[in-house]
Amino acid sequence: MGYPVHSDQVRAEIEKKLGIKNAGDLFAHIPAALHKATGKDLEKPLDEFELVERFHRIIAEGKSPLKDHCCGYGLYRHRIALTVDHLSSRREFLTSYTPYQPEVAQGTLQALFEYQSLIAILTGLPVANASLYDGSTALVEAVRMAMRQKNLETATVFFSSGVNPRYEEVFHSYFLDAAGEKFVTTERLGSDADSGATVWKDGTPDIVVVQNPHYLGVAEVAQNLAKKYPSATIIYLTTEMLSCVILESPTDWGAEIMCGEAQSLGMPVNYSGPGLGFIAASAAYMRNMPGRLIGKTTAKDADGRETEAYVITLATREQHIRREKATSNICSNQTLMAVRAAIFMAGLGWSGMQQLVARSMEKAHAFAAELKAKKPAALLYPAGSVFHEVAWKSDRLDAIIDRCVGQGFYPGVRIDKNTMLSYFHDDFDPAMTQFLLNELL
Repeated sequence: MGYPVHSDQVRAEIEKKLGIKNAGDLFAHIPAALHKATGKDLEKPLDEFELVERFHRIIAEGKSPLKDHCCGYGLYRHRIALTVDHLSSRREFLTSYTPYQPEVAQGTLQALFEYQSLIAILTGLPVANASLYDGSTALVEAVRMAMRQKNLETATVFFSSGVNPRYEEVFHSYFLDAAGEKFVTTERLGSDADSGATVWKDGTPDIVVVQNPHYLGVAEVAQNLAKKYPSATIIYLTTEMLSCVILESPTDWGAEIMCGEAQSLGMPVNYSGPGLGFIAASAAYMRNMPGRLIGKTTAKDADGRETEAYVITLATREQHIRREKATSNICSNQTLMAVRAAIFMAGLGWSGMQQLVARSMEKAHAFAAELKAKKPAALLYPAGSVFHEVAWKSDRLDAIIDRCVGQGFYPGVRIDKNTMLSYFHDDFDPAMTQFLLNELL
């Protein structure tokens, strides 16, 4: 169970209600001879995350040599307050049932409405759905939505150099006709060798997809792609939703649609799942948006009192409407993940989310700065602007991995024979970071 910490004001109110002067009066009936001054040898109090980390270390003792890792690559570990687990595990939310009947699902519908509202605030786009499988399929749905909006049977799509290759693989598996031929043509643009930033070429694509941060950790500088490609729909893709509280808004890129992975909003990294795909867009796309849109209105109850009421306003699945009019075939329910994300965002607030991701950024920036100062050739992009992952290279990579594993952590995601991508999460041990730096230097 949880043990809330009372403020001084709350404590004073409790003492007044009980008719005591202080908490010590609660134990006045115990003989003084039995009192012992045990508190002097106690260590300092731990906060929630320090206490949980202490328990994890105790559990891990003697079980596994690996205590931590630097793996990111689209799924990111952040601190998750225990309130998220507690509230989302209430049986009112912990169900895969889709809230078709609003009269018995007002709580779930309100939670989803709050999720949509918070995503809209985070992205700067007015309409958000609730919700999709994961980031890769959200990208597919976003491109399909853009094609429907433009009545396109085929399309040419530019991918920025930062689009995750795994997402590209999923993308191509969806855009095949009955004969197995692709009806969407894609082109991955090149990148600057020093900074990793996308080199935008001239052309007339139907759709442009830009991922930021780059899948190799680079935070690209915003530029209005709607001006460069005036006839194209600009889609902003991210696999780190918390980047929205730090980086420029997708609208600064000229984006009409934003999509991607929101796992970092309160979902732990559990062997790569579950994820939380999302789409947000300008109001013009509302009726072409996949998934569900929850609406709120004011209604009167049986006694004539006005009250807020929630309902699935738009649901474009074939299960709800005639199959030929469906814009999505999403059949399982990601409601619980959306509810977790809503609790996470509401609990932290904008500044809390900034502080959370800033801790990861500070560690990654310090690591990159040390390498740049002493061995710039070890950085994949020495002139790149780091977000919270760093891509580095070494011809001793196998030996470095073995040495790090011997110290109890895995140094990241291996990109190729000589390249590693390291993610420095909020609670990553500075001693491990220093060990990795020493190996590289």
